Amino acid sequence: MFRNLTSGDRISFFEWPVEALTVLGREDDENVDERVRVEAAGEESFLYEADGALWHFTDEQPNREGNSFPVQNLVLKEPADA
Repeated sequence: MFRNLTSGDRISFFEWPVEALTVLGREDDENVDERVRVEAAGEESFLYEADGALWHFTDEQPNREGNSFPVQNLVLKEPADA
C-alpha cells in the first residue's frame, strides 16, 4: 500500500494513535531514495521504506537509530478521491 499512496490520502498506523496523517506527496531523498511527506495537526513528518520495513520519522533526515520500531498495520483511512 505504501507504494500506492498519493497526495490527499489519509492514513494511520498502529504506532500513530492520534488523528490520521494526510499524504502531501512523494519526494526523492538521497538517503532513502524516496519518501512520502505526511502531515497531522500542522506537523509534517515522513514515511520511507528500507530493509523491507516501513519507517516513520519527524526530522528532515532519517534516523534509524532513533526510530527503532518499523511502522505496523498501515491503514488507508480515506483515499484522496473519496
